[in-house]
Amino acid sequence: MMLLSSTKLLKIVSTVICLITITVLVINVGTVESKNKPLSYPHQNIPMSELASSKSLTETEIKTAVNSLPGWSINNNKLHREYKFNSFVEAFGFMSSTALIAESMGHHPEWSNVYNIVIIDLTTHDAGGITDADVALARKMNEVAQHFQ
Repeated sequence: MMLLSSTKLLKIVSTVICLITITVLVINVGTVESKNKPLSYPHQNIPMSELASSKSLTETEIKTAVNSLPGWSINNNKLHREYKFNSFVEAFGFMSSTALIAESMGHHPEWSNVYNIVIIDLTTHDAGGITDADVALARKMNEVAQHFQ
């Protein structure tokens, strides 16, 4: 009987998680039903129509928000964070998982990925700065990242 090393097992599990995430994205996000449902923050029950008209946070509000978001900072008037994962597969799994959340919120990050690093900037272009939507997405990203690190 062949035994798998913990590293190989982790890679296999991470790959399976990525494939499941992609399948869920293709099946659920792309359906007609999901496009006809009003979007809202699942954890705050704020209709997206209210978020679309939300205004930029004040400097004090931004400072308070950043202090409550471990690992996040302000860079070029955007919420900024770099996540480092153990592998590309984990980084991709994180991005796939958070893509589903961002899509459900109707709020999308500026991000890039190089091997095991994911670099993220969050801002609301329509509002001209950082809003509650950016803070909420950053908070969700931190929650998702805990499952991959």
